[in-house]
Amino acid sequence: MTTRNATESTAGRQLIELMAGFWKTQAVCMATELGIVDRIAAAGRIGAVDLAHRTATDADALGRLLLFLDSLGVVDGDEAGGYTLTPVGELLRTDAPDSMSDHVRVYGSHFYQAWGALSHSLHTGRSAFTRVFGSDLFSYLHQNPDVSLTYERAMTAGTPFFAEVAQTFDFSGARRIVDVAGGHGALLEEILKAHPGPRAVLFDAPDVIEETANRSIATVHADRCERIAGDFFESVPADGDVYLLSRILHCFDDEACQRILLNCRRAMAPGARLVIVERILTKDTGSSLTQGYNLHMLVVFGGGRERDEAHYRALLERAGFAVESLHRLPLETHLLTAVPS
Repeated sequence: MTTRNATESTAGRQLIELMAGFWKTQAVCMATELGIVDRIAAAGRIGAVDLAHRTATDADALGRLLLFLDSLGVVDGDEAGGYTLTPVGELLRTDAPDSMSDHVRVYGSHFYQAWGALSHSLHTGRSAFTRVFGSDLFSYLHQNPDVSLTYERAMTAGTPFFAEVAQTFDFSGARRIVDVAGGHGALLEEILKAHPGPRAVLFDAPDVIEETANRSIATVHADRCERIAGDFFESVPADGDVYLLSRILHCFDDEACQRILLNCRRAMAPGARLVIVERILTKDTGSSLTQGYNLHMLVVFGGGRERDEAHYRALLERAGFAVESLHRLPLETHLLTAVPS
């Protein structure tokens, strides 16, 4: 094969792999949604025919899915010896401590459908999710509590940087930590476990706070963590000396971010710090993850976006903050610390 033909063959294969990305999304989603992964986990090792019987699927169709999942590194084996889960597959188990099954469900259903309307976002600069589902994401979650629970669990899944946040920033001297839009409190829980001194406030929308009633942030840490419902566009709990904004600002346009940041600035106790956890756009990440999330924020939120360091500095300066430090975290996330200027 000539060099030109070899190059064209490589480029052609790469293009096919790119265009077939949706095969992988739906294969992994169905392996989770139909209980296939959980059944393999329960059996330890199982063949396609037996697994098809237990999951009420067609044996031939399921066999093809398992072959594909094997090629993707989700399962390992063949029909003769049966299939087991790989470390990737283990993350899809619903009973795994670090399960990403809800993450897969959200991306394989609601986000998948929203991306099908990408052209709407590209033509209008507005949310494809809103176009498909008839309301913005947060309104939709409020109207569909079951989806809201899945979404909040999904946002907690796949977050190895939470523990790193608790170690990267020194929370030990904090008196009152306020986690703004902290969801189910997973990040705050990591911080409280690592630092026994501070007390905390978990602040989010009323329906989200209600969902935390039986979670460990409200049981195990009830003596140290107050849960408060509200709207961060109106105000945030006052008198904190550390305010957390973890993956919040990227959901909104600059104007909305200004409102959130100004409310944090007004609420802060003297000497307080703002801790922001976000992906920051750079050209040297070595992958397309942050760039993909940048487009994802457009598709889901319309005004949302990932920002580069200069953009964050300007955004914070307009709200009365100065950047103090910036640290890299796993999965291309960063911890940015700012102080009132």
